Amino acid sequence: MKKISLKTIYKTLLVSCLITTFSCKKTFDKLPQDTVDVKNEYQNVYDANAAVIGIYGKLMTLADRYIILNELRADLVSPTVNADTYLRQLDEHTETADNPWTDPRPWYSLILNINDAMAHFDDMYKTGRLSVSDYQERYSDIGALRCWLYLELGIQYGDQVRYVTDPLATLDDLKDESKYPRIKFQDLIG
Repeated sequence: MKKISLKTIYKTLLVSCLITTFSCKKTFDKLPQDTVDVKNEYQNVYDANAAVIGIYGKLMTLADRYIILNELRADLVSPTVNADTYLRQLDEHTETADNPWTDPRPWYSLILNINDAMAHFDDMYKTGRLSVSDYQERYSDIGALRCWLYLELGIQYGDQVRYVTDPLATLDDLKDESKYPRIKFQDLIG
């Protein structure tokens, strides 16, 4: 039986590493195939439809939050003995800051998606990529949804609602608090 020397093993490993390093360069340079670049967003009515469908898909993620907050806070249901602390807090109206059910971020995430789509629909209409009827149908559809989301935020959070109508696309937009003022519940529904 022939013995392999340590020198031969090192050479083989070195050659393997070099081949692997240079052959993988093109593999890592590929762009992802399941995402759309910003330049290619909102090109036609089908992209607008996809945006509306995506918004409604994201709305479905709020269903549990909508039911839990409205039913437990309104005393329409009561938690069982097996309920966790956070559900009991909702039932007793003693929520703490760490209660995941009272986090408004999922609501605002959807509102920001709607604001972004509405801004793009405006642009698509102005540049002729959406007809008048296509624009009106999609814009009013998600506009009505945004109104309902703000009503729910007002019901759940009272006068702490930040009213955002612009697509906050950059960090500079977030620094400008005039783009998302606090609004009283009475003004929200008035």
